[in-house]
Amino acid sequence: MYLNAKVHKVVGMWVLINVFDLFYPKCCLGCGESLSSKQAVLCEFCLLHLDFIPISVAHESEMKRRFYGKLKLTHCTALLYFAEKSITQQLLHQLKYKNQQQIGEFLAVLSQKHLQNHAIISWVDFIVCVPLHPSKEKKRGYNQLDSYCKKLSELWNVPYHKDYLIKTSKSRTQTRKNIFQRAKLKSEFIINPKYDDLKNKKILLIDDVMTTGSTLQNAGKCIVNNRSNQLSILTMAYTK
Repeated sequence: MYLNAKVHKVVGMWVLINVFDLFYPKCCLGCGESLSSKQAVLCEFCLLHLDFIPISVAHESEMKRRFYGKLKLTHCTALLYFAEKSITQQLLHQLKYKNQQQIGEFLAVLSQKHLQNHAIISWVDFIVCVPLHPSKEKKRGYNQLDSYCKKLSELWNVPYHKDYLIKTSKSRTQTRKNIFQRAKLKSEFIINPKYDDLKNKKILLIDDVMTTGSTLQNAGKCIVNNRSNQLSILTMAYTK
């Protein structure tokens, strides 16, 4: 009797989900077309048109050059190229401003597949992210990097310390600042005192988009200064 009731409940839920999908179908966040039950976030067409960054020593050196003489890095790589009006821009906008956290998990899975032969996976001791100022995160309700980092931590089986870095000052968006204005910014980060004993570690710093690299540079310096840490950088996207 109990088993029959349980079966009826499961069937009822399945019917409800399918009815909901009929009237409110999942849509591709790239083109807006309806997704099939097997698709998540993007349709096959948009997935095929993502601009993945080739994994090669030469290309990683191109990204590293942004930090030459400023920050010593072991690895520096990204998943996708970022361009205006691209599918990548649409995804990151939805993740950052619309709380579409499934996008972070989706990009983490893509990163796992794309970087499966990259040395960075076996290199890292733990993952940290570029933090928001506490008041900004409270107002927004989330850090757009959190779902990406959590999923990557799960896939790579390495710890993720979300609160390792603390942003100490509020700042306006840097998108309208040029490279010289960004370079003049003082460090806005400190290491959470509860991690004072973590030294001589291989740390992977994650951000959504790398443009000039100034934010990553400031956060990275905070991580390596006086702690003998090694640092690598991974971003979801990279602007040429």
